Amino acid sequence: MSWYQRWFADELYLELYSHRDAGEARQVVDLFLKETALPERATILDLACGTGRHAFEFARRGHHVVAADLSATLLAVAQRKTQRYSGLLSLVRADMRRIPFQGCFDAVAQLFTAFGYFPSDEENAAVIGGVARALRPGGRYMLDFLNAVEVIAGLRPFSEDAVPGGRARQERRIENGRIVKDITVEQDGRRKRFQESVRLFTRGELEGLFARNGFRVDAVFGSYAGDAFRDNSPRCILLATKLP
Repeated sequence: MSWYQRWFADELYLELYSHRDAGEARQVVDLFLKETALPERATILDLACGTGRHAFEFARRGHHVVAADLSATLLAVAQRKTQRYSGLLSLVRADMRRIPFQGCFDAVAQLFTAFGYFPSDEENAAVIGGVARALRPGGRYMLDFLNAVEVIAGLRPFSEDAVPGGRARQERRIENGRIVKDITVEQDGRRKRFQESVRLFTRGELEGLFARNGFRVDAVFGSYAGDAFRDNSPRCILLATKLP
């Protein structure tokens, strides 16, 4: 089983990332909608949606949203909140390498480092190709990724956080062009170990992937506030248009 299948299937993941809240989701959705200027009731694919916090925000603003994720655990959490957005939001279980849509979206949002999970560059590139196929010509695509340069420069080898009933220890390293995080959780007398492993694509590498899959990069932001991208920016957020 891959690291992401195991980690995203465990509720400990939700506890460790509970600080990623609706307020943060509103900020990046604000940026997305401001920069794309989508029409009212646009069709949006929230790719690798997790528990749906961005999808709910898009739907709250009146857009039609399909929220897709591979994790049945995360989709089950999202399902509990979908009733209030009946008619505007649907959930789909899907692998981002094999997006089951073609030519039907005005925009695709792929937010909170939901990229670079796979062991080969070909598999990661397949995600960009699938996004291109899912969009209509002229459709907009935002990929919110980490800033590889800043991750390497500011690497924190170790941190520890409280979780309900225990502690979570995180050890980080750069290995074979990836940021690898080993997570050990001691909770209620039990110990569990997980891992995260994300390919460190640079801005230039991402722009190359976009160009090879029929996208024009329109802007690159360094934060959810829309700041210009710099080497020390916390994020690398690409906004692109699918070419005809």
